[in-house]
Amino acid sequence: MAHYLPILSAFILVFSFLPLLSKIRKNRSVSGLSLLMMTFGLAQSLYFIAYNLYFERYFIALPFFVTGALSGLILYYFARYNAAKRERVQLVAMLVFSLLPFSLLLNTTLDTAVVLNALTYVGLVMSSVRVMPQTYKTLRSGNISNLSARYFSLQFIAGSCGLFVELSSALPSTSHILMFVMLLLTNAVQFACMQYYKMRPVMA
Repeated sequence: MAHYLPILSAFILVFSFLPLLSKIRKNRSVSGLSLLMMTFGLAQSLYFIAYNLYFERYFIALPFFVTGALSGLILYYFARYNAAKRERVQLVAMLVFSLLPFSLLLNTTLDTAVVLNALTYVGLVMSSVRVMPQTYKTLRSGNISNLSARYFSLQFIAGSCGLFVELSSALPSTSHILMFVMLLLTNAVQFACMQYYKMRPVMA
């Protein structure tokens, strides 16, 4: 069963992004969405993809391919719909800064396996704080027009699948386990925040 859960998780992730992408394309805007969240989403996916491919954990790498590709697509929509030239430069700078630790692989004196294991902890930090800028932006602006509650709820379910797979693995990765735990917590907080703003006009 553990072999099939990453495939299921990948499908859940695709469905989590669909309502978000649909709103962005319909409104031709990414306002209300934290680009830092998506930048970290792309970067942390690349760190975990590199680790899992190197150690031949191909099934576990699959969900990260999905999140990386779809996060990248949203960043493309930002550059297409919202970004001025200065903002595009800032986006490129954020991506370069996020991926800079990969340069350690160019150092031939360092063991590749050790470096990739260390890079997963960089991905862990990004994953741990990834949703926090979105929650901060939502609380500050109250703007949920381009956000999707299904995105965060399905991300939570996909993270639960990933945590189960990692715990069932013969050689579980501590960084992966911590990453999935933080993913569950931060997505649950963001989902609750969105539900609050949806209910607030009714309560008023």
